[in-house]
Amino acid sequence: MSVFSASRAIAPSATATFAVDAPRATRRRAPPRSTRRVVAPRASAAEGGGDATTTTTTPPEPPRGSGDRQKAIVVGGGVGGLGMASRLAHAGYDVTILEKNPDVGGRCRSESFGPADGPDGFRFDTGPSLMLLPDRYREQFTAVGKKLEDYMDITRVDPAYRAHFGDHTTLDLLYDTEKMRKQLDDVEFGAGGRYIDWLGRARASLDYGVAAFIERDANSILDFVDLSRVGPLALAMAKYFKDERLRALFSYQELYVGLSPYNAPGVFSLLAATELTDGVWYPTGGFDQVRGSLQKLADEEGAETRVNAGVAAILTEPLDASTRASEVPGSKATRRVVGVRLENGETIDADVVVANPDLPCVWEQLIDHEEFPEAKREAERWEDAEYSCSVIEFNFCLDVVIPDLLHHNVFLSGDYKGSWERPCCVDDFAAPRQHNFYCHNPVYTDKTCAPEGKSSVMILFPVANMNEQAKMCKKRGIPVPEEADMVNAAREAIFRRFKEAGHGDLAAHVEHESVTTPSEWKQKFNIKHGAVFGLSHGLTQLAAFRPPVRTGIAPLDSPECDGLHFVGASTRPGNGVPLVLMGVKVVYDAIIAQHGVGAKAKAKAM
Repeated sequence: MSVFSASRAIAPSATATFAVDAPRATRRRAPPRSTRRVVAPRASAAEGGGDATTTTTTPPEPPRGSGDRQKAIVVGGGVGGLGMASRLAHAGYDVTILEKNPDVGGRCRSESFGPADGPDGFRFDTGPSLMLLPDRYREQFTAVGKKLEDYMDITRVDPAYRAHFGDHTTLDLLYDTEKMRKQLDDVEFGAGGRYIDWLGRARASLDYGVAAFIERDANSILDFVDLSRVGPLALAMAKYFKDERLRALFSYQELYVGLSPYNAPGVFSLLAATELTDGVWYPTGGFDQVRGSLQKLADEEGAETRVNAGVAAILTEPLDASTRASEVPGSKATRRVVGVRLENGETIDADVVVANPDLPCVWEQLIDHEEFPEAKREAERWEDAEYSCSVIEFNFCLDVVIPDLLHHNVFLSGDYKGSWERPCCVDDFAAPRQHNFYCHNPVYTDKTCAPEGKSSVMILFPVANMNEQAKMCKKRGIPVPEEADMVNAAREAIFRRFKEAGHGDLAAHVEHESVTTPSEWKQKFNIKHGAVFGLSHGLTQLAAFRPPVRTGIAPLDSPECDGLHFVGASTRPGNGVPLVLMGVKVVYDAIIAQHGVGAKAKAKAM
């Protein structure tokens, strides 16, 4: 990540070192850091025994057995990879997580920046910052016989968030239905009653959509169930609210999945319903508590974690030459996975490989296209698919607390429709245009995230992803701008909006800032086109049509490879920590059904 000092000078990414700031409050349930030891990997002959090293997280378990357990490799230690590792290890698999970065968690992390290190620093959740559907987090722990409450404390954020509208009015999302009704009636006569009707219908449709699309896998076009109960709610906001501010309030959540109210399927456009019924939650001490807890689960179940261990290739081989028949019921595969090769040349055998990187990048970068031509075609297929937006993320270390900011804030443009067009060049940020962006101000709930009297404010500013930007600039006949110019323009747009909204001169209070750009999201986390929310969640990329595509129509379907499985934001069911964890459960069940439990003797007996 590039680090911008208070004077906005860019420090080279290669020299930036970020320490994770531990919460300063009592941490009775905070997960301890794993013990790490540096080990020398086996060098390839081509390397001549070079001195490259990887770092291994040693789990607090006795040495594993030899040869009597199926081997599973998890490529990438993001939320999906960590969740899968603990489940497979609990089922008896010999599991190794291979993570290319110095630590696990992917985008789920807290980082500390600022003029001072250690306890005097500013802590930011630089990835996920809203904890929705907390029961899905709990399910990950109960699946391995544990309780979330023994690993972290979570707090409901109240109010859920504040909307700052383009006319400089505000409206809070309240859990109390009667207070919410009165608040809405003050904006638009009769809106309160219509809100209660919408909330009941939206919640019912959300529950239906989760059961139909998310909690079960889709292996046929027939599984792409009737959208009649879900879809219309995404298109009929005008039926409930006439005031565009209210329409924006209940549809801006599409920002979470990189969509707009005009192309979001119903099941994803109903996130407001879960915010109002299940609540918006916060892991005390920041999302590093989620990352650390998932890592601890994997450690406790006996999984081995190797960081600084980039995977160069997922290795496959043809199925039995005489029969070419798969042992997996219903599989159309012609190849099976046999392991991975690391960037240092080391190879590791495996019965099962679970890939956590952005799925289009897996097909493009990690599978040999000459040996597996179908992988090349699949990579080409997703090159120009519909992707979510990217974001420029600003982490501001402020020397003040801004009184009118809640924990979660969304700034919504007065141009309700036009504001969903993603900026692709510097002119798109120019005044008087307003933009939609999200603002995280955790000091409202957690005073440990900044020094006393100060605050750590994170802004997610949606912009065009890198592929979309190139196409839009070409269409306009202009060159693609430098990222630094985009950053400067976005920063000024944020400062202008804060001043217009009556929050004062934000620029005068920035002690230090850190910025993450689309190219950095792409490079650090293997995100295709820097699209931080992964593949778009439009109807043509949902359920059976979301990769790996399984419609039952051969020309449409993704290639199959026995033993190769996928988790993460660009596979099913979609983006966001709870959805990724729900996807982990679905894929885990499929692995057990196809390959049996971890012990080989038991697997053969099934």
